[in-house]
Amino acid sequence: MTADPWSGLPRPPRPQRATDPDELRVIGLRRRTAVARAVNEVCRGVDVRAFEFGWTVSTIAGYICVCHTLDDLLDAAARPEDVRMLRATALAAADAG
Repeated sequence: MTADPWSGLPRPPRPQRATDPDELRVIGLRRRTAVARAVNEVCRGVDVRAFEFGWTVSTIAGYICVCHTLDDLLDAAARPEDVRMLRATALAAADAG
């Protein structure tokens, strides 16, 4: 494919959105807020807040991370050995919320 000199170089395709197997269980602000509350109760030193399309995780040191999937949230908020238990807790809170 040759580039059109008047329109410039073609843009590369956007990367595929990360698939989240738990997306349907944590969709909606009410369920995301319930997940944030559950993570805040278990994890010390982080503050998780929900918004329409994900969560923000802030630490005492001032580090702020925006997470769009539950996996991103758990990786940012918990130690690797605690992720499995925290996932179960977060999904239970989302199902109840």
